[in-house]
Order: sequence, then C-alpha cells, then structure tokens
Amino acid sequence: MKTQYDVVVVGGGLIGAVQAVALQRAGFAVALVELRRPAEFDPDSPYDLRQSAIAPAQKRILDNLGLWDFVAEHRACPFTAMQVWEDDPARALLLEHTELGLQDLGHIIDNGLLVASAWRNLTDVDIHCPAGVDDIVVDRRHVALTLDDGSRLTADLVIGAEGAESVVRRHAGIDTTGWPYHQRCTVGAVTTEKYHRHTAWQRYTPSGPVAFLPLADGRCSLAWHADDAVAHGLAELGDAAFLERLTAASGGVLGRVSAIERRASFPLRLQHAESYCRARVALVGDAAHVVHPMAGYGINLGLLDVAELTAALAAGRAADRDAGALAYLRRYQRARKADNLLMLGATDVLKRLYGNRNPILRQLRGYGIDVAARFAPLRQLMIRHATGTGRQGPALQR
Repeated sequence: MKTQYDVVVVGGGLIGAVQAVALQRAGFAVALVELRRPAEFDPDSPYDLRQSAIAPAQKRILDNLGLWDFVAEHRACPFTAMQVWEDDPARALLLEHTELGLQDLGHIIDNGLLVASAWRNLTDVDIHCPAGVDDIVVDRRHVALTLDDGSRLTADLVIGAEGAESVVRRHAGIDTTGWPYHQRCTVGAVTTEKYHRHTAWQRYTPSGPVAFLPLADGRCSLAWHADDAVAHGLAELGDAAFLERLTAASGGVLGRVSAIERRASFPLRLQHAESYCRARVALVGDAAHVVHPMAGYGINLGLLDVAELTAALAAGRAADRDAGALAYLRRYQRARKADNLLMLGATDVLKRLYGNRNPILRQLRGYGIDVAARFAPLRQLMIRHATGTGRQGPALQR
C-alpha cells in the first residue's frame, strides 16, 4: 500500500465514504482512514435506528456515482407526499409530488445501507481501518498524517469527514459556533394501525415535532423530537406506556401505534465551522455543519458538499493545480457555506417558532399553515426547495 496520495479522507461514515468514491471516480489517488469498518449489509437485519430522507437532487448524486442501484434493491422507500400540522390534521399543509410532476419527493433509506453501498464501491481507494489520526502537520507542499497504527501518509489535501467532533478540524485550528437545543430525538421503527400511504407525517407539538417516515416494509421510522425533560421521561417508560404516549402525541393520524422495534435517543444541537477550509484542509458534512434534524436535511447538505468539493478539485486539476490549492478550496466554500448557513438558520427559526407556547404566535403559525395549504405557488416553491429541483448544481447533481 502506498503512502503518498492526492487526497486523504478521514472518516468512513456516509459522507466520508461517498466523498472517497466521488474522488476515486474523478481520477484522484485517494486513501480513507476510518476507526471502525462498517458491517456488511444484511437484508434480514433489523432496520437502522437512524434513517435518511434522501431528496431527488441528492439521489442523482448517488446514482451518478453508481451507488443507487444497490440501495434501490433493498430498503429504499419512496415518499410522494408530506403532511405537516399542529393541532388539527384537517388543517394540515399537504405537499404532493404531483404539484410539480415529480416521480416522488424523496426516499427514506437506512443509513447503514447507504454506507454499505459506498464501501462496496471503494475499489481503487486505499483503506486504513481500523485506524485513527494522531497528528496532522501541514506545510507549503503537502499535509502529513500520522495514524495511531504507526502509519504515516502524505497528501496534497486532507478532508475531514468524521463528524461533529472532527479531529481534522481541531488540528486545523478551525473554530465552531453553535449551541445545544436541550432536546433529544427518540428513534425506532414503529407499527401503526393504518398504512403510511408513502407519506411523511409530521406533527408539531409544544415540546417538538413527532414524525412518521414511511418504511419499505409498511412500518414507519419514528423521529420524536422533545425537550430533554420530556425525552428522559419517555426513555423511562415501558413499551406499552411509550406507545400510548406516542399515539396521543401523533394525534392518532395513523391510528394506534402498536409496536416499536428498539428505540434510542440522541441529543440535538446546532454547530457550524467558521471556515470550511484551510491550506490543504477541507471539511464536509457534520465536520462543517450540524443542523437540527426536524427537516431531514443533514445528510442532504453533506451530499451537496461532496458534489461541490469534487467539482472544485476537478477544476483545480484542470488548471494544473494540486488538490490542496487554496483558491479552489475557497471555491468550494463559497459554493456551500451560504446555502448551509441558510438551512441552519431556517431550521433554527422553525425550532424556536414551534417551540414557543405564546397563544398569539400559535394562532399565527396556524394562519401560516392555512395560507401555504391554499396557495399553490408557495407550496410549489417549498417542494422545489425541499427536493432540490429547478436549480443548477455541480456536475454530480445533474
């Protein structure tokens, strides 16, 4: 195995593995460093606790990289509508694929399935796993990484894709801003009395939204965002009491919730890196930005990072610059930072708007949903934004 590369990607989760595949396909010499090798996908295994809502624009990225067919063969469940409400389902905002003539609004997919598909396609990537990063030294000509297994790698560029606690970001001296939401998201696969009808259901409650996302086997993936005190109380309930609370919190929109296959919860926060790049360093995915998951945009933003960074590095190579050229890393940052900040801001506003118990604000929220539900151009604008359709993107997105 060689030790000199164009790019070393640190982090072999979903975004890191897809980034390595994208750069491999673009003709770069790539190494991937990951602490734990993911398990092979087993179609008979339980559904992942975490599911991703992949929008059509991001599906094109996966398809263009040759990753979609394996996903589609297994647990990819298309959804064709989204229904959002607060008190009365009859006054819900309904977004449907037919409004813009789309095939669907997206797919709900196991995170583990997406990771497995990417790892199956790391055919020309040198994989260092299990391995972590002990040290990173950047000089004018290259970046040197010392791994905890004693290996030493050099490259033109190192990409931090190892999540919110990024070691690459820390070594690069890139600060972050953000705050905890003092909320947790409870997840698990649930069985409901009524069929999900390939619809994503989301009800806003005073403590946070309750979402049912359709799964391919007819069940739903639960994402119940709740203030810490509520979430900790839910964790202490037995399954029967928990399901009763969940049925009530969802307003019984899919009837009684009768079963849950495992459940877990994780804390929520907002975090944003002050820079996405330094000399010979770039950040993608959660290493650069952590967004509130209520709108399901986290993975989608990361996949757009992958497409834009790949395009910027390819442009640099066409100009006879190496992969660590700061001018082209800044091109990537310009392409993604404003869009990511907009989404972080929008989800933060939504969280605070729907978490406010002021009765006047509650009336205004209901009025806003009514307006959107009745005004087709506004609904269509929301669908375009959510699906990523109607805008020119990097080559991998087309």
